[in-house]
Amino acid sequence: MKQAVVFICFIFFIVVKSNINSIQDATCTTIKCNNGFCKETSEGPVCVCDEGFLGLNCTDKGPDFYHRRLVMLGLADPDVLAINDDLFILMGTANGLEFPIYESTDLINFQLKTTYRPSTIDEAHDYCFLWAPNLSTHGTGYDLNFVAQRVPKGDACPAAGEDVSVFYANAPDGNLIFGQPVLVGFGPGKPNGRIASGCNVEGCAETIRIDPAVEGPDDDRWLFYVWFQNGNNIASIPFSATSDVVINAGPAFYPTPPSDELINEAPELLSRNGTYYLFFSTAFFNSQYAMKYIMSTSIPDLTRHRIVRMHSIAQRNANGNLVQTHGSNSVVKRRGEIFNFFHQGGFDADGHFIGRSTFKQRLAFRPDGSIHTLNTVDIRWTQLPSSFQYSLDIVLKGGAVIGPCIAVGRIGSASNVFYTGMCPDNGNRMFDKGDIDIFRLYFSNDGTWKNHVDTPYDGASDTLAIYIPGGVAQQVAVRWNERVTGAKYSLDVLRSDGSWIQPCVGCEFLFNNIEYVFDGNCRSSSTFVQLQDIKTIRVCSAVNDDWSHAVCGLANYNSNMTHISIFIQ
Repeated sequence: MKQAVVFICFIFFIVVKSNINSIQDATCTTIKCNNGFCKETSEGPVCVCDEGFLGLNCTDKGPDFYHRRLVMLGLADPDVLAINDDLFILMGTANGLEFPIYESTDLINFQLKTTYRPSTIDEAHDYCFLWAPNLSTHGTGYDLNFVAQRVPKGDACPAAGEDVSVFYANAPDGNLIFGQPVLVGFGPGKPNGRIASGCNVEGCAETIRIDPAVEGPDDDRWLFYVWFQNGNNIASIPFSATSDVVINAGPAFYPTPPSDELINEAPELLSRNGTYYLFFSTAFFNSQYAMKYIMSTSIPDLTRHRIVRMHSIAQRNANGNLVQTHGSNSVVKRRGEIFNFFHQGGFDADGHFIGRSTFKQRLAFRPDGSIHTLNTVDIRWTQLPSSFQYSLDIVLKGGAVIGPCIAVGRIGSASNVFYTGMCPDNGNRMFDKGDIDIFRLYFSNDGTWKNHVDTPYDGASDTLAIYIPGGVAQQVAVRWNERVTGAKYSLDVLRSDGSWIQPCVGCEFLFNNIEYVFDGNCRSSSTFVQLQDIKTIRVCSAVNDDWSHAVCGLANYNSNMTHISIFIQ
């Protein structure tokens, strides 16, 4: 036995020595670092891994992969521009009189590069209320669009009878020395900025007020902006045809829920795998502030005629007071990974707004291309007999157990709970879902809380299924992709005897929604079917109620699933 151990150790020594020699003989031209970059050292080339990655060649995900990170205290309305995979520029709202411009090589540490003070550059005007800068590249130069109020030099700012508008400045190179700003405008009959209050003669939708965002490649650039009418609205124009105004979102044109508080603003565009994502923020920054998004394969199609999806929700404590809000985001790519920068609002114990700072968190995508939410998890489990009740703990990646997080007094005998990043029954402590390793569900029918099920969590998903031995699913959350703009949907089920119930839940109940919690009640056929009697769930879509040409997708159901996703071709 001793000889075998010596032999194994000898082999291990040879393998390790071989690896060391191969690294020492290599150079950065022969080393592949995957999610990182190669650095030459006195010991040979070394892979420096990007945030969230580990391993010799930066291929392993670390425990901080989905960790939310503070980027800059006191900075709001962040805008991040990737120059390349190892150089980034960050700007944002600061003191209202100037824009600090920061630089980073790792998206973690940012150093002040320079500061832009338009009142110093412009000999004829002063500027105040500076916010929401947007930086973009154009050829070899850089364009800066920003919000401000402008007054004649020496006059009081802000000024009565005036309003904020969007201004533009240019820097010729990477030194980012921006010149004198000018009011944004595209000429008669087209969208233009406006110093005075009110709307241009062309209309309010053609009056560029706040939150500029120049998006797209050089050959297909778009300007998104916010205009005022019955609240805040989003519009966009292609630079190739600046008269073609697209009304993307807002209460002046679309029905909006009360939670939006008549505000749709802060547009941000992401392009990924042939799909465009239009992010925007809703409600007041010191109230129900949240991030939402729309998906489409076409930029002009990014309107509220399509499904509006939630990305974050305002978080409240056990007393209902606001604790945290999120919005005004900027999305940046690094070596295929996508990070979301946003400002996070903080509140005191009584729900009073304190301030905003910039944070970031990696985006995670579902198979259909939609995005997992920032701060929610829909947790569902198979249910035991009605005498049982439930309580939820969380286990953090470092091993700390937080329990109860959501206690039996809130869950009772229900079969699901909605985690929002808050443990209301543990001192209102907040835990970002990116830092959670396990959700631990306790179940009891006698008040003794010993039995539990541990379910590993990936730190990003906004759904989680917990399977209790002997439990039975009472509901299934069905989710499907949005096929085309204006489509309506209907849900069918195939029973174990081979018969279809169609429609089970028709378009008169689903409308254009893309999610439905099904409990066996086939509302359209006045039939009830046990989930354990279902073999297949099918969702069909039709445009203009033309169900004779419906397009469908389906998925097998195994009788105890709590979540199911369906893809419609």
